[in-house]
Amino acid sequence: MYPELQALIHEAEFQYLQEEDLNRFSQEIATLKDRIDAYKILRDEEISIFQGIVDQVIAKFPQENSQKIETTIRHWLLITRYSGMAMMLNNHEFLEHRLLEWLTDIVQAYESQVIFQAIYSLLLVKLNSVLSEDELAHIEPFLAQSNNYLTNGAILAN
Repeated sequence: MYPELQALIHEAEFQYLQEEDLNRFSQEIATLKDRIDAYKILRDEEISIFQGIVDQVIAKFPQENSQKIETTIRHWLLITRYSGMAMMLNNHEFLEHRLLEWLTDIVQAYESQVIFQAIYSLLLVKLNSVLSEDELAHIEPFLAQSNNYLTNGAILAN
């Protein structure tokens, strides 16, 4: 579930944690508050975050099929939700196994890389305005993981 904590808990089964391990444990617990706060903002502000992105994407790609834009936005909603949970768990494997492995084929079939990348960039800008620096630092690696996983290696059709 939470790989760093799991490793420390397993280690504690055999011996008391040393000072270095206790410091790591404390650090992991301390960042959990920021992760929860970021998750709550993502959850509570999802509509306003994505409405602004939708408006900008439509303006940026007026010639694009509205169904393609809508589908891409839906995929980014899913990615953001799963990234939020992966952030809470601090577990990149959760994101990969629960979402990215099956979403890759769907994204390849329906979207263009240009729109996908535009939404990713707009999402980061928007999150920068609604999350604190620490909160953004917790969610951004999971969003980047998703973006990289789905766009690297020419996965998406242009």
